[in-house]
Formats: sequence, structure tokens, C-alpha cells
Amino acid sequence: MDDRERQLELRIYARRVSWGLVFVGGLLFIGGLRFIGVDLDALESRGRYYRADRHICLKTDWLETTVGDKDRAQFCIEWIDPSDTSGNTHQLILTDLVIIKDKDGKIHTQHKRGVNYSLIGTIFYLAVLIVIGKRVQKLFIGKRRARLGLAGTTGE
Repeated sequence: MDDRERQLELRIYARRVSWGLVFVGGLLFIGGLRFIGVDLDALESRGRYYRADRHICLKTDWLETTVGDKDRAQFCIEWIDPSDTSGNTHQLILTDLVIIKDKDGKIHTQHKRGVNYSLIGTIFYLAVLIVIGKRVQKLFIGKRRARLGLAGTTGE
């Protein structure tokens, strides 16, 4: 086998290793998320808060204001999002909501913005898988290169 054929074999092997690691990495990513119970739909914020122009209200309730007078106002606490193909209902999370009654009598809501630890963890897990995958890829291709006698070349 001449040098050109060995480099071609190394290129083919490198592509197979790359695609194999992409497949295995995808399985590990999805399997890991399923194992720890992360819901990918819950990671995004679409449909998290009711918007009358985009959602259909299914259930309302009277809630007391948390800041200001102890007045009550009617809120939609369960709705569906027509753009959500899963068909799941969304519910108002009261721990993320502050209901304020101003001095002029108008009631406003504010959503507490917290850190989405699930999203940060998912991104970190994906980054770790990518780094490990790249190292494994380099290891496999380096061993194959040495076995083919191409240890001094850099062409892949």
C-alpha cells in the first residue's frame, strides 16, 4: 500500500469515527437528559406565561394582590397555546408571579426572573460530551495514523 492509499484510508476512517461519535454522542445526550428527567420542552420559555393575544384560557381564578391593597383580581391560571403541537396545558406558576396594585387602582403583574439551572446544566452536559468526543476522536485517529505508518503527517 503506498502513501496515497494510506492517507485515503485514514481520511475514510476519520469520517467514520466522526459520524460514529456524533451518533453515540447524540444517544448519550438524549439518554442522559431522559435519565435525569429534564424535559426539553420545559427548558424554553414559550407558553410559560398567559398572553391573551396568543393563548386560549381554560380556567380562571381570583387571586389576591401580593403588594399593595389586599384586593382580588381574576387571572387565567390554565391555558393552551395553539402553536404548541404537544397539546399540553400550561399553568400559572404563582411562585414566579408578583401581583401589584398601584395607588391608581390598576393591577399589574411582574414575573420574577430566576436563573434557569436546568438549561445551564444541559448546556454544560453538552459541552462536556463534545470535549470528550473530540478527545476520543483524536485518540482513535492518532492510533490509526500510527498503525498505518503516517505518524509524521498531518493530513486527514
